[in-house]
Amino acid sequence: MQQLWRDMQTRVAPGTQTDWNGTHYEALLTQRETGGKFGEFASDAGRGHGPPRHRHPKSDEIFVILQGRLRFWCAGEASERTAGELFYISAGVEHTFVVVEHARWIAILSPGGLESFFPTVAAQGLEIPRDLAEVKVIAAQFDMEITGPPLAIPRP
Repeated sequence: MQQLWRDMQTRVAPGTQTDWNGTHYEALLTQRETGGKFGEFASDAGRGHGPPRHRHPKSDEIFVILQGRLRFWCAGEASERTAGELFYISAGVEHTFVVVEHARWIAILSPGGLESFFPTVAAQGLEIPRDLAEVKVIAAQFDMEITGPPLAIPRP
């Protein structure tokens, strides 16, 4: 498994596209181009999709909302962002989000590396919640610690 994620880290390049766990990802800028300083990816997902609660011990994260609406939960506080707005999360802060209205966004992390996580888990056919234990092990290799369940939104 260690070798697979190292191979994916090497192969992921700008333009790499991945569909995983209900979200479409496209690597825009990888740590290879920035000497590890940044990683950037675009995402697109429908209502109700979002990651489990997690934190990035070493990486700051910025979301740029391009379309739709996301509900964030960050260190116990909830807020929403819509097209044209930003959301910043400091390294080590527990957070998650859920798509409230079909959304497109860009995530920028510093230092980079998370942009390679999605192609890695997708290449292994892993899914959440079915393969959560294995996803947690891989996530840790990409500066992500999964800490809890995803955020749910009430049905309309």
